[in-house]
Amino acid sequence: MSHRLALRDLVDVVRPARPVASVYLGSSPLRAWRARWHRLADQLNSDGADPEVVEVIGEVLRRARSTYLAADTLVAFAGRELPPRVFHTPGLRHLDLAWFSSPAHVLPLLAWLQERPPRVAVTAGRCCAELVSGDDRVSLNYPAGEWLAGVRSAAAACAEMLVRQEARLLVVAGEDEVVGALWEALPAPVRRDVVVRWTGRDLTPNRVAAEIRAAARSWTEGVLEDFNDRGRAHRLAVEGNGETLDAIAAGRLDDLLVASPEDIKATAWYGPAPTDVSRGWSPSRRCGLLADVAVRAALLSGTRVHVVHAASPSAPFEGIGGLCRVPLALVRS
Repeated sequence: MSHRLALRDLVDVVRPARPVASVYLGSSPLRAWRARWHRLADQLNSDGADPEVVEVIGEVLRRARSTYLAADTLVAFAGRELPPRVFHTPGLRHLDLAWFSSPAHVLPLLAWLQERPPRVAVTAGRCCAELVSGDDRVSLNYPAGEWLAGVRSAAAACAEMLVRQEARLLVVAGEDEVVGALWEALPAPVRRDVVVRWTGRDLTPNRVAAEIRAAARSWTEGVLEDFNDRGRAHRLAVEGNGETLDAIAAGRLDDLLVASPEDIKATAWYGPAPTDVSRGWSPSRRCGLLADVAVRAALLSGTRVHVVHAASPSAPFEGIGGLCRVPLALVRS
């Protein structure tokens, strides 16, 4: 059965060193499933996928498609070292695609996740408060005459939910006085790390989705500004295929920036260890798409990954780069 995607799922997907089948079944409701799957299966077979892998990934996609009848994209992965995984990704616009390659091709899913950061939505009032994040829901009721104490309880529950959901976005609806009291009651570390977007009294799903998209755009723009202003100006940035892979191999990167669409001609070599990457051949390494190799290394080593538009003026050279922990002059001296 498919489930909603989380970053930790992608860490598991890219971990295998051996090739993985990556299948994107796009939203094409007018085309018959059987014809679409045969074309995808033919591509996997021509790439050298084992018949068992092709069969199992086709079966999990068929079952997931019967569950999600809407025209949403489904993404599945399977390999000898990876049990079949299928993810429902509503809103992901993608053509039908099948690759049997190493590492697994997860860049479109990273972009999809980046546009949908974890969030907690709160409706705060003078007699009740409701907190929602996915399937996690908390409702509180309190006397109107004691609304301030009730809002403080809501703030404590909100802080716990933010931690539980690993979220740093808080979308709040309610009167300005009540929302202000909620904000003041949040613990100082939460106020420091969380972005709050106030929607007045409108917390409809469309409004929440709009606020999530706006926050995601703002964070990506901030990463690019940091890359350009702090990174390039103070020699904390690397960019281009060679420099970026060298920084990954040396364990210097805090943030990896990868452009989308990625360069599908550039390749790199990687080994089992997270940061064992190189542009050059080695008998102990496998060859893969450079963007996929870099993303795998970043995810397995805990480096943050940011997907940026290739056409952005601030995008790194050759569509890949990153921010380092210390100035390059200190590393090279």
